[in-house]
Amino acid sequence: MLEKIKVNPLDYKGYLEYGKYLENVNLKQAYLTYENALFYCQDELVQIEIQNKLDEIVYRQGKVEPASIVILSYNNRQLTQQCIESIRETTPKTAREIVIVDNNSQDDSVEYLRQQNDIVLVENDFNAGFPGGCNIGIKASRKENDIFLLNNDTILCANSLYTLRMGLYEKENYGSAGCVTNNCENLQSVFKSDSINELKEFGLRNNVINKRNEIKLMLVAFAVLIKRNVLEKTGFLDERFFPGNFEDDDLSLRIIKENYQNVLVYNSFIIHLGTVSFKKVDYSGILMKNYQKLISKYSFKDENSFYCFTHSESNVAFYLDEIRRVPNSGDVLVVGCDLGAAILRASYLYPKLNFYGLNNTVSCASITSHLEGINVAYYHDINDNVFKNKKFDFIAFDTTRIKKNELNYYLDSLKYMLNDNSKLMVFVKNKSYYENWYPTINGECIKNRIDEYVYCKDLEDIIEKDGFITENWTFYYGNIDDDCLKQKILQIEQVVGVENKITVRNVAYTIHR
Repeated sequence: MLEKIKVNPLDYKGYLEYGKYLENVNLKQAYLTYENALFYCQDELVQIEIQNKLDEIVYRQGKVEPASIVILSYNNRQLTQQCIESIRETTPKTAREIVIVDNNSQDDSVEYLRQQNDIVLVENDFNAGFPGGCNIGIKASRKENDIFLLNNDTILCANSLYTLRMGLYEKENYGSAGCVTNNCENLQSVFKSDSINELKEFGLRNNVINKRNEIKLMLVAFAVLIKRNVLEKTGFLDERFFPGNFEDDDLSLRIIKENYQNVLVYNSFIIHLGTVSFKKVDYSGILMKNYQKLISKYSFKDENSFYCFTHSESNVAFYLDEIRRVPNSGDVLVVGCDLGAAILRASYLYPKLNFYGLNNTVSCASITSHLEGINVAYYHDINDNVFKNKKFDFIAFDTTRIKKNELNYYLDSLKYMLNDNSKLMVFVKNKSYYENWYPTINGECIKNRIDEYVYCKDLEDIIEKDGFITENWTFYYGNIDDDCLKQKILQIEQVVGVENKITVRNVAYTIHR
């Protein structure tokens, strides 16, 4: 049945067979699949058969309400029109309601929108921003519908909404679902091309295969589907994040706090052309201002440790490559897992391993304790943590979260949690990194700050004393954006030598006994 869909994703026959199978597995997914079969079917007799199936599932309490697609419009009429037309081409009318909130456009957007007879239009006489505009759209939608927040710079491909809804209704505790795309952070980009036709072709092939979905700490709200009952519990978008940015992080965290999961649906691909709304404003300034609001709202004590999204595979986690060597079904412990974005990614990439996390920040541990696929716990004292009597095949320990006088205590506790032939990977700062000594050139006193942190030499002394063997180490280089500063550093490098590693920010040591 899935093979038939894969061969021809636009033929109703595969969906009809798949729907029959799902009736005994997941009634809501069966409803969605029959609805999709009806959309593609042109045979009137078969249409009656499919409709009878849908009516039967409704009677059995398996109906899935349509998704109200909330789109903000602010100028760029061509983009909005292209987005709306892609929705019409790829989704059944019964599966959606289109709600457009115009944020006081000054071009011909409103004139075009007024001519569309299949949309709910709200015309603002002011710019409510992204969170405010979305809330207006949610309030204008049908009260029983799920909510699909969708940027107007997107294009739906065949089956994009169908597979996204299927992902959301895979489990009862899934609260929101996001798609993969061509242009997005948070590791949601899976295919890139400058050709819209190539992107559509990729979407056609991608939006059929039953891939394993990924639990995420947050989903980027350029395209995110949220169950209505979940949204009623969490509340709508927080308008303190005007005009936009980090309102999606905030909503994702609130969904998790209500004991639901955010799921990235890999077989739902939507084209994202890229941000155009912030081109005429101070984007970086808004970004930093709203990030500070997020830090303040959740009482995060260390703002550099609590990003909700992951930028790239290379910086997901310092321990990612070493985990490849852990035997299947092995146990991995991450000490200082923060909010959990990195450890969630690792658990997705290595599903046969068992992941545990320890966090000594109450504000983070209270959010991450029930994340699916990982076992995260709070600790006050590392020597009295809930996993202290368990043996691990691999432990990752980030010392940038602790003080130098705590290093011995942590290592003494962790070494007794290691299995025979297991490994400990320790992440430390490099004292020779230019940021540590460059301020002295400007007459700044940084002695106390440097003495407080754990550096490579501190770890190496303990490794040698405790009989550990350094198996390998990995350098993590910093990024020097200032061209003038870069020239000064290169000049100093010629004097002191490259071996001082002045461009290496951190080092990860992999050690064993």
